[in-house]
Amino acid sequence: MEAMPMRIAAALTLAIICALPVSAIDLTVNGEANCIILLPEEPLNIHTFAAQELQTHLQAMSGAEIDIRPEVERPIHMPCRIYVGPTDTAAAMGIDIEALEPEAIRIITMGNDIFILGGDRIGPGDNDDPFSFNNQVGTLFAVYDFLQDQLGVRWLWPGKTGTVIPNRPTISVGQIDIHEVPQIKQRKLRSGVSTKMVDGLEAAAGWVDRSALEQLQQDEQQWLTRMRMGRSLFVNFGHAFTRWYEEYGETNPEYFALYDGSRTTKNPDRVKMCVSQPALWDAVVEKWKPLYAGNPVSYQTLNACENDGGGFCECESCTAWDIADYTNETPEGPEVILSDRYAKFWNEIAKRVAEVSPDAYVTAYAYSRYRFPPRETKLEPNIIIGFVPGVSYPNSGGPSAQFQQDWLAWREQAAMLFLRPNWLGSLHSVPETPLYHMAEDFRFAARNGMVGTDFDTLSGQWLAQGPVYYMLARLHWDTGASTEQLLSEYYSAFGAAAPKVREYFEYWNRYATSEWPRWNDKIYELGYRNNARGAERIIPYIYDEEAFAPAREILMQARRLAAGEPETVRERVSQLTQALTHAQMTSDAIAATERINSGETEDLASDIAIIKRMHDYRMAIGRRNVINPYWAIGRDTKFGDYAGYKLVRDIGNRRAVALLPQTWRFRFDPDEVGESGQWYNLHHSADGWTSLRTDMFWEDQKPGQDWQAAHEDRPYDGLGWYRTSFDLDPQYQGKKLVLFFGSVDEDAKIWLNGELVADHPMEGDAGWKTPFTIDITDHVRFNETNFLAVQVRDSSGKGGIYKRVWIMEE
Repeated sequence: MEAMPMRIAAALTLAIICALPVSAIDLTVNGEANCIILLPEEPLNIHTFAAQELQTHLQAMSGAEIDIRPEVERPIHMPCRIYVGPTDTAAAMGIDIEALEPEAIRIITMGNDIFILGGDRIGPGDNDDPFSFNNQVGTLFAVYDFLQDQLGVRWLWPGKTGTVIPNRPTISVGQIDIHEVPQIKQRKLRSGVSTKMVDGLEAAAGWVDRSALEQLQQDEQQWLTRMRMGRSLFVNFGHAFTRWYEEYGETNPEYFALYDGSRTTKNPDRVKMCVSQPALWDAVVEKWKPLYAGNPVSYQTLNACENDGGGFCECESCTAWDIADYTNETPEGPEVILSDRYAKFWNEIAKRVAEVSPDAYVTAYAYSRYRFPPRETKLEPNIIIGFVPGVSYPNSGGPSAQFQQDWLAWREQAAMLFLRPNWLGSLHSVPETPLYHMAEDFRFAARNGMVGTDFDTLSGQWLAQGPVYYMLARLHWDTGASTEQLLSEYYSAFGAAAPKVREYFEYWNRYATSEWPRWNDKIYELGYRNNARGAERIIPYIYDEEAFAPAREILMQARRLAAGEPETVRERVSQLTQALTHAQMTSDAIAATERINSGETEDLASDIAIIKRMHDYRMAIGRRNVINPYWAIGRDTKFGDYAGYKLVRDIGNRRAVALLPQTWRFRFDPDEVGESGQWYNLHHSADGWTSLRTDMFWEDQKPGQDWQAAHEDRPYDGLGWYRTSFDLDPQYQGKKLVLFFGSVDEDAKIWLNGELVADHPMEGDAGWKTPFTIDITDHVRFNETNFLAVQVRDSSGKGGIYKRVWIMEE
């Protein structure tokens, strides 16, 4: 008989050892290592990282120093061996490694040894980066599953304080035999922090600490990986036509929506398509064919998701596809649902895709005016729907019931159904914590055919919304976990303060739910037509001192209960208090910004100080992962300068003396006779003048709209005149004073007390949105009223003074 190869012989010997029954396996004993971690002889990075994660957590738990070695260096004397990844020993023990499904986990004990491995695949065009969303890292997920379910490790939020590792000098586990395949084939919570944010943040709010942002990004990515976000199903979603207008706007205008009599647009990345146009159907498929031929894995799905925004096609062919009596009630009245129109569009593309390959699919969003299921049109069998529900949180239960009804209707038609909600983006810096409806809606979708998720976006307000993030992330892998189980896991990290922490979040859940009707009413009262644009503005109206006071008292009690706990537990409670302080400061800063912009401030310096204090505090606690400050800044500046970032940046080191009125007298000057007629003179007649705000373009206000309606829908371009008056306190006499213009579109000439003090032409392409100052030191009067006139020339765009005018001291 031939000699048996050494490695096989060793494996068979190990098999005999592993077959011996044991009741428990000791990984460490009294802080000393009782095990070793073994890797394949030539491991991939994803396997090495998995072993390092296991080593890090075991050492933090026990204090033991545990080695990692290749399996060929397996020591004979070590009582326990943990094999991580596709080792030869695992194969020799009969584990069918090749049969493991992508992202599947396998954890099994044999005798005194533990095998931890999974379905690992390197994604198309990628390397073996453990953090890549394209890779399937089953072994790494198996390690996290072992740490979580067998050893009680929890990752509540990113960073050290959010990581819960039990203190256990002796670590023992029982017999284990686990084989799991994740039910949800794509699990995605979009990150709310990225270095791609830097340019936009700096434009909106000034300098950004890139190193701090990069650290938060790394921490969040690590947390998402530990919560086992990933995918084994490659599906292309996202607004598909954002660049089409640039490419085809001139050559193929028929591709684009006929809206308001035109197939042109001022927003190319949000242009809508003429979905009944056969040439468009063919162009979409022809554009996809070479991509699919070159990479059939990455492009197995053709993305046919319509662009965001309004401006749906009004041509006869598109509107003929609609069902006139299929409507949705909105605050503006009934609105025709466009789902049958878009279902027909997707069907035409799906038929063409099926001719190319029976294994290919079309992806589409059920969103906006077509989020409701089609009434008459049956979807082709190769269409995957990404459902973007209209439900938001908190709510009283009715919207959740509507979500569940719509979900079931889409499930009946779609080949596969993804959940693509905007639920997390509305969770701002103030605690809303919808603890129950959101989790139940997620579980409902998981029970009823959900194959993937794509949540937009993880706002990272960790200690303000913490239980919500934790529950959602956990439910992506453990879809059947109960809300109570997950909340108990979260609260237990606060030690003796856990009951008060539970009371704290329950308080905010009740409060936000009870205020939900007023929340929506206030949004519409202030002129916003969706929750996303109005959510920040209304914070001071909902989250006032009366709301914050009980929450502060609960956390004071929690801090007293936590006094005897370890430092990490005390720090968690302290961070809850920091998040609450930030929430109130945010509310105060938004209120102060609104007072300043409306001209209602009684103490300008004090209100500016309120805003600056919030900005500084936000960054200070953000570096400790209490909140994601960069997401909060982006949210506060995306739809308006709600929290005063642009205001403070523009003011700089100047001292604000006075904010001039919001509304001035105004008059168009199409014949350009104002200057010769001395409209800048305080004695000039007010006949023919109207009122106009100086925080909006003139085209967006009634005078501009009236002009456009009277001139064949042509917006006004030309001269416009503004006039106002102001008084100054004599204390500023002898100081250098300037007029500070937030922005003017485009050129400006300024008269003070009948004297021309400046001619300011727009400078460069960005001049229309750049603040500027005019020195008025030698022209202002202190013992009488000053009269100010501004002539604005606009040749394109919306025109006028559209950001407030100040008097400042330099």
